[in-house]
Amino acid sequence: MFARLWSDRGSIAPLVAGYLALILLTIFGSAAVGVSMIAVNRVQAVADATVLFAHDRSITRGIPNQQGLRTAAAEFLSTAPSAKRIAVSSVDLRVSGAISELELCARVANPLGLGAMEICRVSRAESFIVR
Repeated sequence: MFARLWSDRGSIAPLVAGYLALILLTIFGSAAVGVSMIAVNRVQAVADATVLFAHDRSITRGIPNQQGLRTAAAEFLSTAPSAKRIAVSSVDLRVSGAISELELCARVANPLGLGAMEICRVSRAESFIVR
């Protein structure tokens, strides 16, 4: 009678399939987070480099020129190898006193095949007059 209550009949396949699905979900989820973090850092690096390049070439006595800032930013984005690795969708430049601010939005392809991601980052540069 005791043997009838504790029967070992059945399959372990659903349990193994469930564990396998959980492992795959964890791996792909972690990979997606990692890829997203790398893409955000890449766009931030391009935004930082662009605003520094443009700010440096557009200042006169510590104050950046709006038109010079736009020209230098366009030059950097068209020639820099790091900027060519992303698809820039929009660039917004603002000048406020000695501060240049850039908002860069780019589409970065997801290597996991989940489409492209739109990432926007902001970067600033400020002039200091050294006497």
